[in-house]
Amino acid sequence: MASDKPFEDAPPFPDDVPVIPLNTISLAALHSGDKTTARDVLTACRELGFFLLDLRGDVLGKTMMEEVDQLFGVGKDILNLPEDTKQRYLHDIPKSFLGFKPRGQAKIETNEPDRFEWFNLGQDSIMGTETTQSIPPLVQTHMSLFASFLEHGQSILATINTTLATQLALPPDAFTCLQKPTRPSGTVVRIIKAFASERDEDVRTSMIHHTDFGTVTLLANVIGGLQVLAPGKSPTDQDAWGWVRPQPGCLIVNLGDAMVQWTGGVLRSNVHRVNCAPGQQRFVDRYSLAILARPERNASMRKLVDGLGDSGHGEDDSLTAWEWEVKKAMSLKRGDAVTESTGGEPRSLAT
Repeated sequence: MASDKPFEDAPPFPDDVPVIPLNTISLAALHSGDKTTARDVLTACRELGFFLLDLRGDVLGKTMMEEVDQLFGVGKDILNLPEDTKQRYLHDIPKSFLGFKPRGQAKIETNEPDRFEWFNLGQDSIMGTETTQSIPPLVQTHMSLFASFLEHGQSILATINTTLATQLALPPDAFTCLQKPTRPSGTVVRIIKAFASERDEDVRTSMIHHTDFGTVTLLANVIGGLQVLAPGKSPTDQDAWGWVRPQPGCLIVNLGDAMVQWTGGVLRSNVHRVNCAPGQQRFVDRYSLAILARPERNASMRKLVDGLGDSGHGEDDSLTAWEWEVKKAMSLKRGDAVTESTGGEPRSLAT
């Protein structure tokens, strides 16, 4: 997450909204090999699939915070490029997830247009693995910063993946060997803008409830808006949503569907959404910065763990990661997929 200063410059997060409790994991403790912290990571990834990663007190964490601060400024400039410029770099799902996704292109649960846009910068373009993405000049100017941020983020992702593999009695590289940064994948650095809700009619969902396709997501926010669905609850139950309160120095970490698939349902991918920001924060644009890690394109989606026997977590064993992602994307586009949390052993969470 960003340092203290962006939080000081933002409207305060209100104290009278239901906040979902997230475990806070110290990156420094993980790097030191603390066994209790490692067990806490597994617990968080089985019960909710979300946790806060505290970067403070760690050398890599300090660097990451500095780069997040810089990229928040860069991200605002990118997402505020002229519309005619952005139109030249649009994504083309499912052929390509890269580039700009325009505001209002998707729908929310009420069938109204969404209230966000994003820019996806592919890891392959950053690493030079593939050079097919057309990149705006402004982004190209900051490629060295994106590359450094991604490199440090991948180091953090490797620590999380290795910790989970070890806790599950798998080889330490069981997950990392399927998502090497130097091999083609769908991993992206994403910058998101959820628009301010100055009018009463804009006080609604910005991004519809969903789970992430990939393995692990690292997310940096200053303004609130992210909500997590309490385990066992329906997305239509508005009382079942708990706010995630952004914290200085902490990344929000969540697991995606690929980790559920690989572990046969042992780990959890939880439904979440972006709502209109709470309190006075609704009157400012909300910018987010994320690394959404995905398996290598040719990685096998075969189960690595004999899991909980959740239905559906063995039927895609024969697919490559790219085939699996396209299958999921097309199912969502057709509207025949049910968006629900999967995997894990969730406990009841008071919001």
